[in-house]
Amino acid sequence: MISHAEFILAYENGRVGCCVSALLTLRLFFAGKIREKRVSINLLLWSLGFLMLIAASVIGFLKLPALWALLGTVAILAMYALAFFFSVGGLVLSAALANEEFYEFAKAKRALWIYSDGEEDLPKLQKVVAMRRGRRAQR
Repeated sequence: MISHAEFILAYENGRVGCCVSALLTLRLFFAGKIREKRVSINLLLWSLGFLMLIAASVIGFLKLPALWALLGTVAILAMYALAFFFSVGGLVLSAALANEEFYEFAKAKRALWIYSDGEEDLPKLQKVVAMRRGRRAQR
C-alpha cells in the first residue's frame, strides 16, 4: 500500500493507475458513510437526476406511443449511465487526490483501487524468432 503523498506523486508522474467503483461509491453514499461534502453533494444531484429521468420516462409512456417511449428511455438511460460512471470516477479520484482522509477511506472500502503502471511490473517477453517459410515440393 502506498501513502497519500506517494499516490499523488505517482499519479502526477503517470506511474500509477486507478479504478473507481461507482456503484460501491453510490452504496456507501446511501449508507451515509461518505463524509466528503463535494462527493456527497454530487452524488445527491446524480440521484435526483435519476428520479427526474424516471419521471420523464413515465410521462413519455403516457404521452407517446409505447415504442417511441421505450426507445427514448433506453437511449437516455444509456447516456445517463455513461455520464454517471465517468463523472463519479473523476469525482472520487479528485477527492482522493485532494483529501488524505478520503483517500484512506476510499482505499479501505475498496471504492478506489490503485495499481502500478510501471514497466518493472510487466512480464518479460520472450525473444521471438521469425521462422523461414517451408519449401514447396517440386513436381
